[in-house]
Amino acid sequence: MRQTVDVADRHRLRVSALLEQYDGRAVASGISALSTLGLPCLEPDWSVAHLMLLAPGRKEHTKADLVVGRALWRPEAARFPPTDQRTVHPAVAIALAGLTTPCSFLVPADAALARRLVTAQELQLAVTVIGQRPGLGRARAALTLMDARHESPGETFTAYVLRLLGHQIVPQFVVPGTAPWTPVGRGFRADFGIVGTRVFVEFDGWVKYASQQHLWDEKRREDRIRSLGWEVVRLTWADLHDPARVGTLIDEALGRAR
Repeated sequence: MRQTVDVADRHRLRVSALLEQYDGRAVASGISALSTLGLPCLEPDWSVAHLMLLAPGRKEHTKADLVVGRALWRPEAARFPPTDQRTVHPAVAIALAGLTTPCSFLVPADAALARRLVTAQELQLAVTVIGQRPGLGRARAALTLMDARHESPGETFTAYVLRLLGHQIVPQFVVPGTAPWTPVGRGFRADFGIVGTRVFVEFDGWVKYASQQHLWDEKRREDRIRSLGWEVVRLTWADLHDPARVGTLIDEALGRAR
């Protein structure tokens, strides 16, 4: 018997059971579709399953732990067929998830673009195809911020906050002067460089520091970069939820760099 390992896994199991109950009349949508497709979600509420009806005219309904939305009715919806009759098209799932916050759109959008599951044009059209829904403006606002160069949800969120604070950034920034310290002269790469400054920003996720060796390698890398006159700002998930603090950290680094 399969064991559930976390709330996301339990959510996927419940969605699978619901799809059996609806017997082809509905598919997973929103965060439920993203989870099924293996795309990341930003701080989702796994206690609520999301489905979409396939036949126009059937009535949508909502319960505390289940939302069954209306079918897509616009003519352009024909361009977004369900995936294996289990989930809505990835672009539609991302558009629906993005009704919550701009980053709820951007996190799966960046990942899907990087995996070439969708195109930017498909995401733009999907925001139109889902029709007028509460929160649609949030998804629309995110369309110009999509970037497949962001390699994790943390990087996507970091980019959003930095742009919110008015900074111009370069993702996957290669730090000048570091080529001699790297294989094949590629140079040390940072998550973001702030344009026109000697400051770069790194999102600190647990994955980066899986061992003491990783910690030592990162410290040695950063010491070398600082020796060239660069300033490093490291941000965590907690920092990203406090843009004012991020702004202070960036300003202090800019001051040191000057």
